[in-house]
Amino acid sequence: MGSSNRNSVRSRSALSVAAAAIAVLALVGCASGPAPERATVTPANAYTAIVEWEIERTEPVSDADGNVEVPAIYLAAGSGGTVDVRVQADVVANIDDAAVIRFVDDARDARDEKLDNEPVKNRGVMILIDEFEPDQAKVDARIVRYQSIDDDSTWILQVTSTLDSAAVSSATRVTE
Repeated sequence: MGSSNRNSVRSRSALSVAAAAIAVLALVGCASGPAPERATVTPANAYTAIVEWEIERTEPVSDADGNVEVPAIYLAAGSGGTVDVRVQADVVANIDDAAVIRFVDDARDARDEKLDNEPVKNRGVMILIDEFEPDQAKVDARIVRYQSIDDDSTWILQVTSTLDSAAVSSATRVTE
């Protein structure tokens, strides 16, 4: 009878250890927190991706001494509103010295209206960006790329989130 009690105590101990191990595993599974958030396109990284797309497709411009100038890129909300100042600051910081970035509230502020054909100031380009639904893995951004009255085009850019930013994954020119 003594050995039966010892086996019973051992069995209960083994069951207690197993139950404790299962409880710990369950708690660890629950305590690990919510599922990691998926990367999404924010307004700042969408604007940055659009500017990077423009920089990649822009032909270099040289000054009188033959030095390559960074492109001048004017950005405006297609709706005519003001782009959030935090978005503006993030875009300028992200682009750094790759371009001169200017945000305008009114497209007329980017054009040299004194010259025929109203080109963009500083031999630059203006990009009017329509509103898009942020905080998704991919967004479609409709833009108008303007250099002068005779040189403007509409594009649909698909902006896709990456681990820490976003990139233009496709660009389709809209023919009207």
